[in-house]
Amino acid sequence: MAKIFLVLGLGFLIGFFGLLKEKGLKINAKSQTVWLMLLIFCMGVSIGRNGEIISALPSLGGKALLFTVLAAAGSVAAVYLLTRIFLGKGEKS
Repeated sequence: MAKIFLVLGLGFLIGFFGLLKEKGLKINAKSQTVWLMLLIFCMGVSIGRNGEIISALPSLGGKALLFTVLAAAGSVAAVYLLTRIFLGKGEKS
């Protein structure tokens, strides 16, 4: 766990001090996408190999849908409220 926080902290410091130039930022953005896709693929493989998860998919699917809808609605409500508080009622973005 310490390694994860060390790498996260190092990345934060590099970003905070602006040590990456424009080309480095573009490479970073592309590599993030590639590694994220690889992570999602590996998670899919792990889920597909787990028989318990496969057999529980019908009940998990409903819960996941409910969680997704509630999270999205909560996010929209929070943005709406914060916009009203910080931008004022009469201002338009």
